[in-house]
Amino acid sequence: MRLLPEPYDALRRDAGLSQAAVALGILGLWLIPAALAGVETAVFWRMRGLDAPLWRAFAGQAPGWLSWAVLTPLILRAGERLPLRRGVIGRNGALHLLLALLCGAGYAAAATAAWLWTSPMATGARATELLVSWYLSGLPLMVLSYFAVIGAGSWLHWFARTRQQELAAARLGMQLAEARLAALRTQLHPHFLFNSLNTVSVLVRGNDNAAAERMLELLGELLRDSLRMDTRAEVRLGEELDFVRRYLEIERVRFPDRLRVRYAVPAALEAAVVPALLLQPLVENALRHGISRSAEAGMIRIEARATGDTLRITVADDGPGPRPSGEANAAGVGLSSVRARLAALYGDAASLELRPRAGGGTECVVELPLRLASSEQPAPATVLTEHAAHG
Repeated sequence: MRLLPEPYDALRRDAGLSQAAVALGILGLWLIPAALAGVETAVFWRMRGLDAPLWRAFAGQAPGWLSWAVLTPLILRAGERLPLRRGVIGRNGALHLLLALLCGAGYAAAATAAWLWTSPMATGARATELLVSWYLSGLPLMVLSYFAVIGAGSWLHWFARTRQQELAAARLGMQLAEARLAALRTQLHPHFLFNSLNTVSVLVRGNDNAAAERMLELLGELLRDSLRMDTRAEVRLGEELDFVRRYLEIERVRFPDRLRVRYAVPAALEAAVVPALLLQPLVENALRHGISRSAEAGMIRIEARATGDTLRITVADDGPGPRPSGEANAAGVGLSSVRARLAALYGDAASLELRPRAGGGTECVVELPLRLASSEQPAPATVLTEHAAHG
């Protein structure tokens, strides 16, 4: 059983502390006011002419203060369950005040028992009267102590969340670096380079030097873009489209009679912020598992549209449709990387779905929060452009 709730326990684990060490730390913190109260009590007794050792003064004060050490984990859990935030601060604040009064009763009971046992002034005192006296006299300090724990817990909660966000950002940076390397392996691996250079050789032998030159130019641009890609977690959709256009133009040179591409992206949505390297795995999946599996000419459609605060991006092909579940692993490598980065950036606010397309083929649909890199708003109309194969 955890001593502290999450995310406090996450901080403990990050610091490499055991639960026993945390318990001793809490105990040590509450020993400080206990020691100060003991010194105050000893001085008070001396002023009243009572000759009692210091340990008795400390023993009379310590149980009451140390009761707060026992209550601290419970108060932190109450702070998690009853957050003091807008909309519920009135109701939760009243409940916290009630809990502070109940904790104060525990403090008063412990202090009364210790006082009856240690104090030379407790002779003949009634336990009930002493309990009421401790409770009423210490009430302001008890409420202050309770809310001090709540305040310290709120700061620790903020610190823990900030640390978790920093760790998530670091993990995302690692994933982005891995995605850049994966782009070189999957887009420009030796097989792809061999096919591309072989196509250049065929074009040269056929005296189609203009096409060969264009092929080398596109291949160089794609390689340069991949190598120069920075460490940004997010880019503009327009940048993603430029990268994919170069990739697809190379594919169209290789297969001039089999591939057509249609873009349905409003110009204003090109300013939308998306994860870096979002589109390329989706397009490659459509090529490898859609178009290449059909002997006939095929089309890939890349579409983006805004629905309220959501950006929906669809990459569809008119191939034979999704593979059976047992054959899906080859397509799932790139898509799983996209899913991981969507989850790291947007949590549950983003999703990726691979499904059969109405009328045949496959479509991959990504939904994520809509954010624009500029003040422009998404255009209400979608402009269709089509790039057919050039023979």
